[in-house]
Amino acid sequence: NTLVYDRSRRMTVAETATYLQCSESWVRSLISMGKLKAVRIGARKGLQISLASVKEYLRQQEEKEGSLSLYGG
Repeated sequence: NTLVYDRSRRMTVAETATYLQCSESWVRSLISMGKLKAVRIGARKGLQISLASVKEYLRQQEEKEGSLSLYGG
């Protein structure tokens, strides 16, 4: 099996920060904490974050916000 690089399914740190409306340093922190999955692709492309990982992170955040409002929000 060959891993096919599909650019439409990955984002740079800057693109992810724009998508999440946060700073690039926060994106790097999320990667360090294991909340976002990223791979390093060469020196020029740097870290690439999986779009599926970003969507899963957002889903988990929505669940947390939903559970907070159930218990006193």
